[in-house]
Amino acid sequence: MVVVPGIMGSELTDAVTGETLWGLRDPRWYVKAWAGGSALRTLALTDDERAGRYGRVRATGLLRFPAFAPVLRGFEPYGRLLDGVRRVTLDPSAVVEFAYDWRLPVHHNAALLAEFIDARLGEWRARPGLPAPGEARAVVVAHSMGGLLTRHATAIPGVAGMVRRVITLGTPFYGAAKAAVLLSSGEGGPLPLPKARLRDLARTLPGLYDLLPTYRCVDTGDGARRLEPSDVAGFGGDAELAAEALQRSALVAEVGLPEHVQVVGAHQPTVQSIVLDAGTVQGRLYTCKPAAAGGLERVDLAGDGTVYRESAQLHTVAAMPLAQSHGAIARSDEAVIAVVDALTDRRTGPWLGAGDLGLDVPDLVEPAVPFTVAVSGVDHPLDVSCRLVDAATERMVQAVALQRRDGRVAGLATTPAPGVYRVEVTGGGASAVTQLLMAA
Repeated sequence: MVVVPGIMGSELTDAVTGETLWGLRDPRWYVKAWAGGSALRTLALTDDERAGRYGRVRATGLLRFPAFAPVLRGFEPYGRLLDGVRRVTLDPSAVVEFAYDWRLPVHHNAALLAEFIDARLGEWRARPGLPAPGEARAVVVAHSMGGLLTRHATAIPGVAGMVRRVITLGTPFYGAAKAAVLLSSGEGGPLPLPKARLRDLARTLPGLYDLLPTYRCVDTGDGARRLEPSDVAGFGGDAELAAEALQRSALVAEVGLPEHVQVVGAHQPTVQSIVLDAGTVQGRLYTCKPAAAGGLERVDLAGDGTVYRESAQLHTVAAMPLAQSHGAIARSDEAVIAVVDALTDRRTGPWLGAGDLGLDVPDLVEPAVPFTVAVSGVDHPLDVSCRLVDAATERMVQAVALQRRDGRVAGLATTPAPGVYRVEVTGGGASAVTQLLMAA
């Protein structure tokens, strides 16, 4: 079984010095990195890397500690997922991790994934005592961008035959409108420094352009159309990188995945479409659909906070919806159960308890300044509990008191100091819906 993480889900190091560039143990490092200093400059693509000469940065493993990026929000580690699947394998060494340099184009990393599967499967088949070694095949569990790598890899001749089943968790098969928001200058006016620094970094990364939406996401007022490279150039992105990424997406548009099982995030406020205005991108919490009577219908289908629900689902396969944020979906108990059931050829039934909780919190807050935590999918505040946790220590900082006001359930939380924190909301029998945020 091969576990493939999402964007920013692999630890990166300098190939020469061994210095960790992404994935440090202390989440407070991200506060310093996004708010100032030069720590992020080493992640930007150099001219050599832009020309395809890679190797300066090395991926050393899956994320082991929480990480954070503004707009894209937080990324939880993969320890729970790995532990869960190792418990149901006869030999824990059958579970392997594929770390990759998520800055680089998806098709480049997909070729490496194909080579990795071929090599590891060959090693496994050569093990003494393995019954019917020629029948052994791989199962791929992929989170977020990892599913895009897997889709591109299985399109390479011969690779699909090596894979028995693919399980995807929150993969943006049709892209994420939030990627366009990230590349732009926002909704006008100056950006907070952390968001501006992420935008400047993101504009150099081919891997980020591979997340651009390929569906009709641009709301023109009287209709909807697809995003074009000229649009990307118009709001400050790189037209060449955008054109290459959109072309790569078109090449696998009809590619399915072997025995595909997919888990999609649901019920979280999610940017689904965009409005282009004077060189800026304005995200909208609705998707554009053709109306039965003609014209355009704007419908909020929500998602996982980053990928809207329909974009995370290949429509030839049924999907399992899960109320969870994008960065935390692979960490949730329900997703681990779904993966284990797919590995053991069982099929999970409906979840118990409340399964439609939504959580809306800012991605950036100021220390000691109260901010609003809003919860949807619940009628009474006593039906759920909410707490604020320090991601560095995993200790609770505050039990957030929720009240029903102005037609919604919400409360105020306060971070005591700069750092990365996790808001957790629990209700019914479902595990907590969580979202990371940064105080800076």
